[in-house]
Amino acid sequence: MNTKKIFVVLLILLVCSSLALSAAPKKGKKYAQLQFKKGELYLTPQIGLNSWAVPFGANVEYAVTENIGIGGTVMAWFWSGASVILPSVDAAYHLTKLGVDKLDLFGGVGVGFAIYNAGGGIAGSSGIYISPFVAGRYWFSEKMAVSLRVNIGIIGDWTGVGGLFGVTFRI
Repeated sequence: MNTKKIFVVLLILLVCSSLALSAAPKKGKKYAQLQFKKGELYLTPQIGLNSWAVPFGANVEYAVTENIGIGGTVMAWFWSGASVILPSVDAAYHLTKLGVDKLDLFGGVGVGFAIYNAGGGIAGSSGIYISPFVAGRYWFSEKMAVSLRVNIGIIGDWTGVGGLFGVTFRI
């Protein structure tokens, strides 16, 4: 990965982090349970950690019920003339009954199709993959949260364990 790509990724993280901190609740203002809410749409630009490239992408989720969300994720890796793009359809169960203010813990599974562009000396192929995940969001305001997601790939060439950090926006 070249220096220009690393700089762009770090700049995106810096902007998202500063937005999250500026949207923090003001002292004295109380927020109701800032968790997963039926009928809401959530958008999470995210960046990951990996030993051979830095993945980036986005997740979108719609709250079907107070506990169940459906959506999709698209992640991309680029390195030395090769790339992998991983679109998936996701389903998640949110633990809203925990009653912890501002915290949204959830788990689920993503099913997708890896699109691999050969090159860069890394073996692999395009194909179906399945990746269960556990995740959490901490809400700084009614519209913004910081997100952490851990994927555990179980089927497909592009499986493994990986973490994703993002900033979630309630739309």
